[in-house]
Amino acid sequence: MKIIDSIKSFDKDTLRFVQKNLRGENVSAVLSSVTRLGDLGVAWLIPAGIMLTDKKYRRRGTELLVCFGVCVALNNLVLKNFADRTRPFEAISNLDVLVKKPRDYSFPSGHAAGAFAAAYAIARGYGKRLGIPAYALASAISLTRVGVGVHYPSDVAIGAGAGTLISAATLKGFRALKRRSR
Repeated sequence: MKIIDSIKSFDKDTLRFVQKNLRGENVSAVLSSVTRLGDLGVAWLIPAGIMLTDKKYRRRGTELLVCFGVCVALNNLVLKNFADRTRPFEAISNLDVLVKKPRDYSFPSGHAAGAFAAAYAIARGYGKRLGIPAYALASAISLTRVGVGVHYPSDVAIGAGAGTLISAATLKGFRALKRRSR
């Protein structure tokens, strides 16, 4: 329990620090804009849709969609409801939220999970050339969730890990099914 208490304390202290020291008019606008890229998976679904229109990239576009979809379903419908963690703005008084307050549970972050699931699929399909920018975008989207006040840092860290693991397992299963169907 001592570790959990330490994590909770770190989470709250970090959110208070961010609100007090890292926000300003320009920074808040950037945080809000970047976090919106993760809303409904826009940053990942648009490229996947474009990939689906070209036969050369269709398989990778399908893999991206499947990884993202499986991750969002498992994370947001199973893991969040199992963990049942309240949002930071419900637990920390005077915490300003820069975006519309989500109504679901906080842990693990769905934005982080989906972003890292997509980044993993992109990196596996395209290597460093597109993997590095995908992970950079996934990291930016994930970190903004703390900046806008809707997630604890541990929500984001575990969401990123969960997204990566779910994507890896999904890709492995997806490719195994494809081999069997040949």
